Amino acid sequence: MNHETTRGRHRAPGRHNPLNELKLLARESAQPAMKGAAVVAATGGLVATFANPASADTVSSANGAVAAAGVEAAPAAVGPAAAAATTTAPSALSKIGFAPAVQQAIAKRTPTKVRVIEDVQVKEQRAAAKAAKAAKKAAQKAAAEREASQRASRDLTRRSLTKSTSSSKSSSNDYTPSASSGSHSSRNWATRGQCTWGALNKWYQSEGYYPGGWAGNAMAWASGAASAGYTVSGTPRARSILVMQPGVHGSSSVGHVGWVTAVNGNEVTIVEMNALAGAYNYNTRTLTDQGGMRYIYAP
Repeated sequence: MNHETTRGRHRAPGRHNPLNELKLLARESAQPAMKGAAVVAATGGLVATFANPASADTVSSANGAVAAAGVEAAPAAVGPAAAAATTTAPSALSKIGFAPAVQQAIAKRTPTKVRVIEDVQVKEQRAAAKAAKAAKKAAQKAAAEREASQRASRDLTRRSLTKSTSSSKSSSNDYTPSASSGSHSSRNWATRGQCTWGALNKWYQSEGYYPGGWAGNAMAWASGAASAGYTVSGTPRARSILVMQPGVHGSSSVGHVGWVTAVNGNEVTIVEMNALAGAYNYNTRTLTDQGGMRYIYAP
């Protein structure tokens, strides 16, 4: 029995070789673009090309045939398309990160405004220092105002006292327009605790000095002061020493003296020691002027 071998897709039993069959299909295909599709379809999706490289004439004639038939030529199955871009040769500046285009873009940027961030702690410290300075200044001003007020008050009091004393002297001197000044003493020469010592002490407090130039008991003071140069009168007047003879208004056998503080008609107010309050103590009395009473005027 004769077996006839027929070319095509019939394979002889026991002699199948996939590689040979792929080579045969690729060689018999007339279109280079169809070779890749035939290979992929025959191998179940495996991408491999075992076809012999086509010559330039074959590729050129095949592409022309595809274009004539109205079919777009497929790109090559293997290998990337040739890049048309031109690569710039690297320079020494580009190796250290300097790119002219980048630097130009940076130079064209709009400058960003600087924002000043406040230090809250420093701000609070400055505010506290300012407040402390203002408080100190206010305290100094208040102290100065108090001092000025106190000074003005003292001046007013001094003027009032001076005016009052002047008025008192003027009104009291209405009785005697002139009062002579006699001898002065540097100390209180009377016996301490007695009426004489108390009268001299009040004179010193009013006039600033002690009268002097006489001595003796209270009853002899009027004549002694007149001899020392002082004005002595029977008319009562403030700022004078009242001399009372024994028995007048309860005076002792040696007489009694006191300092006259006010006169109202024939009523005489005196401050006296060693009388109603006893030795070393003062008391005040108002007496009616009468005989046996003389007054030593302070100038």
